[in-house]
Amino acid sequence: MNSKQQPIFIHIPKTGGTSINCVMKGTEWQTPLDYHYRHLDFDTKTSTCGDIFDNKNNKTYQEEFIFMMLRHPVDRLISEYYYIRNNHEFMDFLTTKPDSFSAYVDNVQTSNYMLKFLDGQRIYSESQLTEKRALEIIESIDILDIHVGIFEEYDRSLSYFSEVGDFDWPETIDVKRATINRPTVKQIPSEVLEKILTANKLDIQLYLHCKAKLIERTQKLAINKIKYQGGKLDFVIPYTMWNCILDIELTNNTFIEENKKFFVTLNTYLHKTTGSGREYAKNWMKLFKKSVALYFKATKFAKQIKQIKKPSPIDEIIAVARAIDEATIKPSMGLDIGKPRIKLSLTPLMGEALQQDDVIKKGIIKW
Repeated sequence: MNSKQQPIFIHIPKTGGTSINCVMKGTEWQTPLDYHYRHLDFDTKTSTCGDIFDNKNNKTYQEEFIFMMLRHPVDRLISEYYYIRNNHEFMDFLTTKPDSFSAYVDNVQTSNYMLKFLDGQRIYSESQLTEKRALEIIESIDILDIHVGIFEEYDRSLSYFSEVGDFDWPETIDVKRATINRPTVKQIPSEVLEKILTANKLDIQLYLHCKAKLIERTQKLAINKIKYQGGKLDFVIPYTMWNCILDIELTNNTFIEENKKFFVTLNTYLHKTTGSGREYAKNWMKLFKKSVALYFKATKFAKQIKQIKKPSPIDEIIAVARAIDEATIKPSMGLDIGKPRIKLSLTPLMGEALQQDDVIKKGIIKW
């Protein structure tokens, strides 16, 4: 890539692409989609890179510097499910909403998503990818000489991109959009892992092909070690652009839906007044506890929420989600499922804060 050429970055969801996009553009959050940044269309949830893998466009795209990241399908699926499992914006595209990760894997709409994305399909498309089309896409990667990094080889991938392109990565990179509360691959039952491998054999083929090529091309390359910073709390701000913070653990979201005005208002207020995930989580707990004490006075639910104290505010929020799930099936706890009940008591200063810009500039908050 010459110094004047702008690269095309194909950002497959849950492959570590947000961090790359932000470093390239010098932004806190993702940049708008355009010719040079291919991701999911905000409204339709459809991939914007399908034209690159249309053979009739080979001549056009052979002149471009194109790069992307892949991630092992097992780890990518785990991350994907636990990131958006309670997000209706995405999950409503599934014909049957899964009640577990195993059920999510069983749904054919979730299989081979990396290749479906490259094919230009919508997330959870009901259209199945044929082996022939999968091989065509893999062949296009070779024909167009698309530079492919591997999530599990992140340092190697960034070093490779620097070698072949005009990239200058910083010594430290902020990790963006990670999943706050998820199991590791080792914690997934072996039978579920086998189901993933079987259902995603085409994505596995894509992954192994591109990983082998990366390793071959970087055998003699000096790998630069990069520091990655970001704990669970650093992902709260981006996560709550698309999700209620309780979604990291909550199973039954009836209470959230019935009191959506409260949770949306609380989320909006915190985005306008907090600049870090730790501050957001701590203030969320403080205001939630205050509201529960007021609107659920003298109930077992209020007593249980009041007693929640953990070293980390994320662990406190997880405990709140579990308490809500328990109270949803136990009427004696006084959650009063069936009607909106809780409100956010706004002071004049809080009302004024709702009119100001968010502390961190980002895209539209929608959940």
